Amino acid sequence: MTPAEKEILKKELDNLLAPEIIQESESPHASPVVPVPKSDGSMRIFFENSGRMTKLRWLFFLAAAVAICSSQDEKFTEDCICTPVYNCINGEISVDGARVINPRRRLLDEDPLDNNNEPRMCGDFHVCCRDPEATTTVRPYQHRCGTRNPEGVNGRILTSQVSGEAEFGEWPWQAAILKKDNGLVFKCGGTLIDDRHIITIAHCVDKFYNNLTGMIVRLGEWDTQVAENVLPHEDFGVEEIMIHPGYRFTNLHNDIAVVRLNRTVIFKPHIDTVCLPQDDDDFIGQECVATGWGSDAYEDGQFSLIMREVYLPVIRNSECQDMLRRTRLGPRFRLYENFLCAGGQEKVDSCKGDGGGPLACYREDNSYAVAGLVSWGIDCGTEEVPGVYVDVKKYTDWIISKTGRPIEEYWSIPTNS
Repeated sequence: MTPAEKEILKKELDNLLAPEIIQESESPHASPVVPVPKSDGSMRIFFENSGRMTKLRWLFFLAAAVAICSSQDEKFTEDCICTPVYNCINGEISVDGARVINPRRRLLDEDPLDNNNEPRMCGDFHVCCRDPEATTTVRPYQHRCGTRNPEGVNGRILTSQVSGEAEFGEWPWQAAILKKDNGLVFKCGGTLIDDRHIITIAHCVDKFYNNLTGMIVRLGEWDTQVAENVLPHEDFGVEEIMIHPGYRFTNLHNDIAVVRLNRTVIFKPHIDTVCLPQDDDDFIGQECVATGWGSDAYEDGQFSLIMREVYLPVIRNSECQDMLRRTRLGPRFRLYENFLCAGGQEKVDSCKGDGGGPLACYREDNSYAVAGLVSWGIDCGTEEVPGVYVDVKKYTDWIISKTGRPIEEYWSIPTNS
């Protein structure tokens, strides 16, 4: 129903609400109005017996028509047919005669202005109602790397917005790496880069190198304490773990691994990839976002049940090295060139459990690229002590040598607007 048609109905209501109209019917066959309390405390109006439609009945009929038409216009925007209000039940055209079978009832004539080719332009007392026999074509999900869902996917239904919590499906490339140990135990994060591979930190997955069956990669997770979120998560086994040959556990140099999943990922709004950085990407000075379920403090911290997000500025390595030299690392500490630093603000940081998760940065083509992987730090959230990340751009050649895909597959291709 169009706004103009709704306005006509509302004017009819206004006329009926005038003092001289609200009166008892003069018909000897009219039945009294019986107010019946509903469970929520509101009143539901019943009319006993079937008499001719009084002005009071018209009042409630028109009110119902406005309410129903408004709700239907909002709910259905396509694949619907103009239908009399009484013949639209729960959003679908009645096909079994419900509400219609009554030989003593005079049905409203169908509006001659109705046009099934323009179903949203319905006349008075008609709504846009779904045809249960119609075949609806569902558009396939359009994959594009680095696509954030800022309002979440299908809306939040489990909790109200809490500062620092991500929306469900907001960062669809976030993976959780789980260990089979009398159930599934969370180990660290990961980052989905194509339909068969995630990247993560080597020091999280090196223990699984000879025990692939003990590791599970979960995609589409959000609230770790419920079995089903808005849309279900998906668990994958591991076919292969490829650790960088230059990885050193003692100093975490080259702390990166590519994990090949045991089957192909079907992309969905809440499960999709992040882009790899391009050669000309420079994230220094940019505020990027780290995500995961890590602890809120290094000592005695609490791990998050719902995925969290934290925004951190990327800083130059020379500045980061100076800051880190003022910690227990000492004045001679040299920051390895393949690291990247972000943060340095009090109580704003990635922390234990976030390892392997992405530091994602916004690009001008409206996509996100993974600039870093959470690797290590000195405590968490200490003023002027940034966190240290694997600089993913330094490893793109190695990554694609392991996945066997062309680099262009990992870059965002702008869609035509």
